[in-house]
Amino acid sequence: MTKPGPAAPTLAVWAVRLWIASGVLFLASAAWFLIIGIGSANAFGIGLGVVSAGVGVGMLLLTRRTGSGDPRWRSVLAVLSLTVTVLGMLMAALFLDPFLLISGIVGLVGSMMAYRPAAEPWFTRGGVGG
Repeated sequence: MTKPGPAAPTLAVWAVRLWIASGVLFLASAAWFLIIGIGSANAFGIGLGVVSAGVGVGMLLLTRRTGSGDPRWRSVLAVLSLTVTVLGMLMAALFLDPFLLISGIVGLVGSMMAYRPAAEPWFTRGGVGG
């Protein structure tokens, strides 16, 4: 019988929760963009929905991998969060549509929490899955 490891720091738990919330928000915005795009026969809306769905699924899959003990997964997730936040700012400015911006900011805040000194050792030792 193995002994359970130490409890995850609060910052690490909240980082994972915010990454999951960000992925779910991206999937919800993907559904919204697809419904609007298909309803109005707008190829841009359909494409934006497909890309948003891909980002949402990617965020959820990468969140699962962040606790494996390899800090590169956390870095990949942080870069993805930053990239989609910047693109969300562009979409919000050009089309007055804040869905992607809000989804990206939630993930970006999770990434910032994951790099705090209290959470750092938990992500590098394998806190979530191992």
